[in-house]
This record gives sequence, C-alpha cells and structure tokens, in this order.
Amino acid sequence: MWFGLNSGPEYGPRMKDIMKTKANKQNAHEQQLSLDLKRQRDYVEDLEARKFDYGLVLANAFVKGMRDIGYKSTAYALNELNDNSIQAGARNIHVEFGFDPGNRSKKKPDAVAVIDDGHGMDALMIRAAVIWGGTHRHNDRSGFGRYGYGLPSACVSIGTRYTVFSKVEGGEWHKVTVDLDEIEDHFRKASGPVHAETPKQVEPPDWVLAAIKSRFKQFRSGTVVLIEKIDRLDHWTTQVLRTDLLQEFGITYRNFLNEVSMSVDGAMVEPTDPLFLTEGFRFYDLDSDRAEALPPLEIEVKDKESKDALGVIKIRFSLMPPTFLRVPEDKPKERGKNNARFPIRKTNNGVIVLRAGRQIDVVSSKCPWTTFQNNDRYVGIEVDFPPALDEEFSITTSKQQIVLKPRVWDILEREGVYDAIEEMRRRYKKALAESAAKAVDKDGKRPSEAAIEKAQKLFSQAPSEPTPEQRKKSEENLKREVEKLAEQADIPQEEAEKLLEAKTKNYPFKVRVDDMPGAPFYRMDQVGGQKVLFINRGHRFYTDLYANPQATPHLRYALEALLFVMGECEIRAKEERQMFYEQERQSWSVNLNSTLKALEEWNSSEDAASSTAEAAEASALKEERKQDRATATA
Repeated sequence: MWFGLNSGPEYGPRMKDIMKTKANKQNAHEQQLSLDLKRQRDYVEDLEARKFDYGLVLANAFVKGMRDIGYKSTAYALNELNDNSIQAGARNIHVEFGFDPGNRSKKKPDAVAVIDDGHGMDALMIRAAVIWGGTHRHNDRSGFGRYGYGLPSACVSIGTRYTVFSKVEGGEWHKVTVDLDEIEDHFRKASGPVHAETPKQVEPPDWVLAAIKSRFKQFRSGTVVLIEKIDRLDHWTTQVLRTDLLQEFGITYRNFLNEVSMSVDGAMVEPTDPLFLTEGFRFYDLDSDRAEALPPLEIEVKDKESKDALGVIKIRFSLMPPTFLRVPEDKPKERGKNNARFPIRKTNNGVIVLRAGRQIDVVSSKCPWTTFQNNDRYVGIEVDFPPALDEEFSITTSKQQIVLKPRVWDILEREGVYDAIEEMRRRYKKALAESAAKAVDKDGKRPSEAAIEKAQKLFSQAPSEPTPEQRKKSEENLKREVEKLAEQADIPQEEAEKLLEAKTKNYPFKVRVDDMPGAPFYRMDQVGGQKVLFINRGHRFYTDLYANPQATPHLRYALEALLFVMGECEIRAKEERQMFYEQERQSWSVNLNSTLKALEEWNSSEDAASSTAEAAEASALKEERKQDRATATA
C-alpha cells in the first residue's frame, strides 16, 4: 500500500485528535453564542414583565446632545458597531456605502450600512437596542460594550436617521427605525416621551440585500445597521472615507482580523501594527527598513489590600530607524518626502493603550513622567490590559479615551517603562546623528572640505615647521590607517599605502566621526599628508547641535568649516600655542556640554509648543472642512 507524506501508523490517531480539538472549539463557540442569545431573550422578557414602554428619550435636548458626543472620527463611531458585531459572534463584518438614484458621481455616500453575520437579535431586542442604555450586557467584561450607548450614539453622530435590521437563524428580518427629524417634529407639536417604534417584519433595502448576497458565502443570521440622512462625515469624498476606514479598522482590530474578516466598500481590511513589529501586517515590509522589537514586559497588578493578583499588563516596545518614515532617496516622491507609515506613527505617537487586544486610545499629553515630542514617532510603546483592570484604566462611555489612574503610571514607571523610553530615545538620537553625518555631495567631497582647501591658501598665519613629535605622531596615525585599510580590504600594506597617498592627494582635508565619551567635542590630526577633522559623537555638540534633526546640511557644513579653521590654526601654531589649544579644547568641551544640557529644557518646551500649534492647525482645518460641507449642502 502507498502512503502519502503525512501517512503512517500514527497519522490516523493524530488527525482524530486534531479534528476533536477543532470540534470542541466550535462547540464552545456555539455554546457562547447560544448563551448570549439566551441572555438577550431573558433581558427582553424582564423588560416586558416590568411593562417597560420603550421610551427613547426624556427630552429632545438629550438626542441633540448625543449627536455632539464628540467621536474623534467617523471610524471611531463605526467602531462601536464593529464591537457589537464581534461580540455577537460575527465572522464577517462589511461596511457598505449606499447612493441615492440621483447620485451619479457617487462622490460621497448617502447612506452607510454595517452588515454582520452574528447571531442576530429577536424583534423585541431590536427595539431595545436602538434605545440609549438598551443592552443585555450591563457590566459584562467579556466583550467590548457595557452600557448600551454605542449603537445609537454612533449612528446619530453620522446621520439623522438609523435603522436596525436583524434576524436570528430560522427567523425573518425585522427592523426598527429612529428618525431625529420625526422626534424634532414630535416635540414641536406635542409634549411627552418618544417611544421606539414597534418592530416590523421588513427586509433591508435591495442594495443591502445585494451586498449580503455578494459579500457572504452563506448568511443564516445577522444584523444590519443602516445610517441615512448623513450630514456629519469626516471626509467629503467616498474614496478618502474608504481609505481612512480601512486604515483605522486595521489598526483598532489588528489582533482580531485572523478570526474576523472585515471590508469597506468591497476592499478588505488589513491588520496594521502601529509599532510595525508584526511580520505580514500592512507596511511591515514597505521598504528595507525594519522596526526593532525591544524586550517586552509583563507586569502583574495586585489588589492594594488583599494583594491578590488582578491581571497582567503586557507591554511592547519598538525602535524605528531615522529613515523609517521617509521615502527612500532612490524612489520618486510623488506625495512628498514621508512614506505611508508616517501618518500612522503621527497619530499613534505616545502610549498606545489596548483593552484585551482592541486599541482604545493613544495617551500622549497626560503622561506624568514624560512629554512625547515629534521625534518620538520613532519610539513605539504599546500597553495592553485585561478587562479585570477596568477600574485602573478608566474608559469613557464612547470608548475613545483612556484615563490611567496615578497608581498605574507609578507601576509602569517603577517597572522600567520610562527607562525603556529614554533608552530608545537615546539610541534614536545617536542613529539620527550618524545618518545626518553621512551626507556628502555628488563627487564625495564635502563642501566644508572643499572650502577649507581653497581658503587655507589665503590664511595670514604661516604654517610653522612641524616638530619631531608632530612628525612622529603624523607617521603613527598614517601607519594605523594603512594597517586598517589593509585588513579591511585584505590587501598588502604596500598597496594600502599607495591607495592612501592617492586619497590624500585628492582629499587634503577630511571629516570623520569618532566615538569618545568624555573627550573634547572635536580634534584635528595630521595623518600623513591629510588633515582629518574628528567630530566626537560622544559629546552633546554632536547630538544636540551638529546632528540635530532641525540642523540643515548648510548648518552642518558651516560648523565643519568653523572647526576646520580652529583645527588648522592649532596645527599651524608653534608648540607652546598648540599646548594652549589642547587645554582650551578640553575646557570648551566641558562648558559647552553644560550649556547644551541647559538649552535642552528650552528645546523640549519649544517642541511641546510646536505640537500644540500642530494640533490647533489640525482643529482649524477640521472646522474649515465642516464649514465647506455646510456650504456645499446649502
């Protein structure tokens, strides 16, 4: 008998174990869904027993207030509906755009539908679900929602009418509609409460049914939340809205997309790790640059009194190279110098906070022990906490903001999070400085090298005859360079010496970077016939001034020219003057280090002010777009 690759005496039992494990997982999943459906029915029975009248609002002002609940974006609002779908056991969630017959350009949608294949809702549960606070999951920590505000609040933040269609397996479609214009009309004509309408057995619109048929292989149960009379979309165009939702959903639900499939207007949502550490996720391999994962942390949090374990906070760190957010030099810059990773890091600059794997917020301005600046976009921090720690991580009702308790900040700092951030900043700053120092012009000769070569002929100070000690030092420097080149190129020393002589002839002045903590910030040595300016990356001059991100190439070349002149004066000087220069360089370096350290405080406040101005500019732009939409609608 022929056996396949996976055949053999043990193959049959092993496959049975695998199939049994899968069957157990499936049964557990179905039991969980059945339990949630049962809880829905128990909840509705309780409402009916109490003769609940399904009052929708207490006053018209309440609904108007809910419209201004302040979702950060359309994506944040729709996340409320996605959360409900996932908690209902959906395996597929599709966001579809609807267009009126007269909307031929389809430049902007007239309706948005969120469709899922979860376990669905009974008719009376639909009626309860459209009400603020209408949920069977009060204080349930197993999923996302706990208060029943998400669905109605999210819908009215986008449009003035929403309809919930739903069906359970074996049942028919039922729907309940809430129209804010009708509520407004009611309060103009009469007083008293407004009630959610009685559920009606009605199928979703044809375009929604067509989407269900197109997107789902099979559809036994599920829910459609249809938002119409749209007047508050973040983006005016369909294309920009689609792009934004795809990106935001990919970030928020990155840890769920292996089990739940999501799409927007037919385009699949790809998981996106804002720390860019997960291989296979979006933009991980955008180019040759890779983010570096630093050792993660797991912090056990205990009850302050009983000392019992409450839960474990998981923390990830990511360090990105200086070129990580830029378009490579050899690539066309059709959209500017920043690449597709940049907007993701810009909006995720700070402590990224997740609850049970679902991203909630990015805390940047309320961290008590550090201020996140623009360059911290290259330093990634993610904190993931379990629902058991909800009291330590206060979440707003709209699930948009996290407020960490002082105790949590203290725990994070004590366990080394702040130290890790500072270490990543230090390493990024050093890498940035090294990158900046590599800038040269096309023929390989830096402008400062060419400038000193030309200008030194005009110096009034005549060079003194080198002393025997200077000659000896120059020869020793040259010998070291010859040996280094011979070893690196694997060539004889005689050949290496000839190459260096030719290089010296073409480059009589050269800039190099050295790493000598505690040494002066610069020195210039005679290496054979070449004068080499060494800039010390171990000194603050290098990181804070010379290779500072705000330093332009022109400024760096000018600083090199300044040091070249000082070094040339030292080399030309007589022996006693050379000793003076050597002592003064040491003194200058110590004083300069202290001064730059003091200046760093001003730099931090200036950067914080810049960030505030950037936020104000973004807010103004958003308000301008809002006015443009109002004008266009009018």
